[in-house]
Amino acid sequence: MGRVADDDIRRILESAIQAPSADNHHRIRFAVDDDRIRVFAAEDLVLRPEGYQRLLALLSLGAVVENLRIAASRFGVAVDTRLLPEPERPDLLLNCRLQDGGAVVDALWQRIPERHTCRTLRFHGPSMSEAQRAELATAVDRYSPCRLIWLDRPDQRPRVLRLMRLAETERFRNPLLHAELFSAVRFDVGWHGNCAEGLPPGSLAVEPPLRPFFALLRHWPVAKAANRLGMHRLLGVRSCDLPCRLAPHLGVLTVEKPDPRSLLDAGSAFQRLWLTATAHGRVLQPLPASALYAAAGAQGEGIPDILQQTLVDGWRELVGTDTPVMVFRMGFAAPSPIVTGRQPLAHYLRSS
Repeated sequence: MGRVADDDIRRILESAIQAPSADNHHRIRFAVDDDRIRVFAAEDLVLRPEGYQRLLALLSLGAVVENLRIAASRFGVAVDTRLLPEPERPDLLLNCRLQDGGAVVDALWQRIPERHTCRTLRFHGPSMSEAQRAELATAVDRYSPCRLIWLDRPDQRPRVLRLMRLAETERFRNPLLHAELFSAVRFDVGWHGNCAEGLPPGSLAVEPPLRPFFALLRHWPVAKAANRLGMHRLLGVRSCDLPCRLAPHLGVLTVEKPDPRSLLDAGSAFQRLWLTATAHGRVLQPLPASALYAAAGAQGEGIPDILQQTLVDGWRELVGTDTPVMVFRMGFAAPSPIVTGRQPLAHYLRSS
């Protein structure tokens, strides 16, 4: 077995950074040394011992790993990943060994550049075939801690929509979450521009007549005043309730226990599910707030105790003792006119 070519490693890493992240910021850096890729935390990434930010960071990292594995298979390269291999180096997140000639080509590598978040209000059918359901189940079943649960039955969807409404409403009502939400939106690029980091406003699918008002809401005094008239509740309905009611499919990904390895695997499983759905021609929108805010320790990140407990109790009725980590809607829709970009690969590289 020979050394993996430098050009192949570059293509593998370019695919890795096309993985999704919560606000289109990959807070990681790669260091390449022969057959090893080490993944380091950037200065603004802190893996806390608990809380929803930790959950998000590990899910994003898992998606990067899945893209890396799939892209490497294109060149016959297998990837062995070890999470947090050196506890004395808190900035070192992953150690990935490349093995030339050790993998069968995974056809999903072609879907990596096609995958994107679609926030269009209405997703339409037809519904999945049994064969397509089986493919998505297989994508998740590769990772044993993870379970894919569909929430499409008439007795399920109203219950999960209530949890989603509560969480999404809190994002507009809570000053900490409001700041977190709007800090990711790059209003400086305008409604028709794109950007390499953050979310261009045009990717949010805000209806043109509402765009000036939405832009004003980034100022907390304006949002606070509007909330007195119940605007946060209307925004909660528009941002998740209505789109999910109109979507053919609503699902949740869960893990048995929210330990670091399971959460990393969940990120990989969700990315594989997303790429498989893309291969089917479907689009997908992650809507994770109701799962995130139920995480242990979320109260320390601004989530009210009563909301956190309500979400925990509600999810327990739906998924049992599992921990929900990602909720999403799926269906067919026209391609988004604006999709988020990425920084050049050099931005994500550091010296060994």
